[in-house]
Amino acid sequence: MKIGFIGAGNVGFSLGKYLVSNNIDIKGYYSINREDALKASQFTDTECYSTIEDIVYVCDTLFLTVNDDALNQVIDELIKLKLNNKILIHTSGAKSSSIFRELNDNNYCYSLHPIYAFNDKYESYKGLNLASFTLEGNDIHIDDIRKLFLRLGNKVAVIDKNNKAKYHASCVMISNLVTGLIDMAFENINDIGIDDPSIFYPLILNNINNIINCGTVKALTGPVVRNDIGTVEGHLNVLSDNDKKIYALLSERLIDISKKKNNNDYQKLESLLEENV
Repeated sequence: MKIGFIGAGNVGFSLGKYLVSNNIDIKGYYSINREDALKASQFTDTECYSTIEDIVYVCDTLFLTVNDDALNQVIDELIKLKLNNKILIHTSGAKSSSIFRELNDNNYCYSLHPIYAFNDKYESYKGLNLASFTLEGNDIHIDDIRKLFLRLGNKVAVIDKNNKAKYHASCVMISNLVTGLIDMAFENINDIGIDDPSIFYPLILNNINNIINCGTVKALTGPVVRNDIGTVEGHLNVLSDNDKKIYALLSERLIDISKKKNNNDYQKLESLLEENV
């Protein structure tokens, strides 16, 4: 593969550097913002291409590492070039390979999503060896792409393109929504005069490690699984209306998990939570 990157944001920087560091043939970068492409090429010791035509000419494989809003625009530019026999890979978590539209007729189109948070374009590549990927698209080269990342030590799950939206929603729940929930907790903690959230970091890490090591059912602790109605009611009484709804909805989910763990009668607790949703 002669790989080029269209797009030079956090994902493009990081994925390119990760592949270069593992001796994969990366030719370089093109971006509508030439300064971004230049910085990415310098960071990866590759070329900076002035036009999309230039990078397409040099490369047989193109990673489209642009945000979702720009993806259609890039694909429209590629359609104008009448490409043939190119391997086209976008890295959107939300979009499937179907977004390539008529490019699918003469090329090999895929979506490859890193299950990873890219928060720093110069540092995030260092953790990519621990990341997993999901992959879907044309049958012909899908195993080649999968094996490329397997050789680097990454896990790769092949999924159906029709399941992409549910897959990405799950990623958001695991990552972004957990961040929102923790932020909500930190705000409540700050309200009662605790201005050092780091004292709760061991609780966060221990819970995540328990989920990883034992699964959600065995990891679950707290007042819901104990069917402690008085404690839950006390929590609901002191939370704001918005926080109360979130607490109640998530606690209803915890009851579903709790029922897999024990035979408690949760009817009274369920009624309490329903009143606060």
